[in-house]
Amino acid sequence: MFFLLFLSSYQLKAQQDPLYTNFMFNKLVYNPAFAGTNPEFICATFLLHNQWSGFGSDADEYVGAAPTTNTFSLHAPIPNSNTFGGVGMYVLNDVEGYNLTTTANIAFSLKRYFSFGAVYLGINAGIIQKGINNTFWRAPDPNDPTIPSGQQSAIRPDLGAGLYVFSQNKFFAGISSQHLIPGTFNWGGPQYEIVRQSYLTAGYSFVLPSNPFIEFQPSVLYKIDKARKQFDINMNVMYKDRFWGGLQYRQGDAVSALLGLKLTSNLKFGYAYDLTVTELNKYSQGTHEVLISYCFKIVIKPRVIIPNIIWTPRYL
Repeated sequence: MFFLLFLSSYQLKAQQDPLYTNFMFNKLVYNPAFAGTNPEFICATFLLHNQWSGFGSDADEYVGAAPTTNTFSLHAPIPNSNTFGGVGMYVLNDVEGYNLTTTANIAFSLKRYFSFGAVYLGINAGIIQKGINNTFWRAPDPNDPTIPSGQQSAIRPDLGAGLYVFSQNKFFAGISSQHLIPGTFNWGGPQYEIVRQSYLTAGYSFVLPSNPFIEFQPSVLYKIDKARKQFDINMNVMYKDRFWGGLQYRQGDAVSALLGLKLTSNLKFGYAYDLTVTELNKYSQGTHEVLISYCFKIVIKPRVIIPNIIWTPRYL
């Protein structure tokens, strides 16, 4: 039943969740079990994804049609617990032409340790706000009754669940599903359905035997929704645990180059460029993605216990 829940697919009536080239650094957004997996740090991540840069810039009726996604996530472990894993939250704002989507979720995870590593189970809950604003976008036919006019907005509940298995600095694997609560948005035109989006992810890290300063970090993300199945395959190479570069392929969509730098032990910056391999390549200058992540260590001061003192009178 578990795998049927996560891998079932149906007919898609809307675009899938936003795409992320740096998916290996943005796991909380698609798997709530990732919350608190770093037992010593609180981590915040900001990601800007500007897809198909320049698309529509030469035609007034399509200005602003290129999708743009802003994502912020924060998660932290629950200290001194062998059961509770961590808590987290994320907010993403996705703009596709005059379609506006804002998703906000909180996440919670449970954990259990084994000889090979740790297993986390997680759940996220929140809202999806979907709206349209075609006041700045010229429709092909202003008199088309199926195209809503002005601004419209509605909110629906959101729910997700996931499992995440990992060994610190060695391997990770996860399975998750988002949008488990069905719902629709309907403003008199085409109906937008909230569709289930499932994810399988895995990765492994190993050091080059001839050079311990070089570490290979292959990873994969497999996405499943009502209309299609798509995988991302990535190979990042880390040098001296500070610089990284990599190549990635997204099935039927793009090839990507990734670069990154740990500015400090807690702050890292990443950039990715996607070269579209579809016909959209004729109308855009590719996709840009910027990642900023900062982790700060949790410092728990030891509790000072003052021993009981029994005062006795002094006899002279």
